[in-house]
Amino acid sequence: MANYLRYALAMFCFAASVACLALWWRSGLFYQELQLPTVRPGIETHGNAFAGMLNLFASEDDSLMTWHYTSHLMPQRAALKLADPYEGRVFGLTKTGGTYWAFLPLWYPALIFALAGVGVIRFRRQFSIRSASICVSVVALLLGMVVAL
Repeated sequence: MANYLRYALAMFCFAASVACLALWWRSGLFYQELQLPTVRPGIETHGNAFAGMLNLFASEDDSLMTWHYTSHLMPQRAALKLADPYEGRVFGLTKTGGTYWAFLPLWYPALIFALAGVGVIRFRRQFSIRSASICVSVVALLLGMVVAL
């Protein structure tokens, strides 16, 4: 029974990784935005995928408190014009005025989900110095990407 749960969790992680990679590929051609209502009145949350990045922001706005999804083809000129506010924001959290921003490359959650899937499959197997060195290398690589970006 535990094996079935392990494999189901691993398949979920791999499916989430593939979905993040597909969203990363699609974000180069399309601008996609999802607006979500919150439980606190007056706070509006948005998430958009654009140019390989996932941009999340929350602002104080009472205008529209419903679910809303938009997706449209992004011509090259419009992409350059839209990229100006995001210039220099590659990874992390910022606050501009009353808006909180979070920026994250879309390949990053894909990598995390893939590694989690491999970890779930390898769980309860023999642990060796080789697997320890691989884990240390992967963690160093992830931290290096965060520092470099």
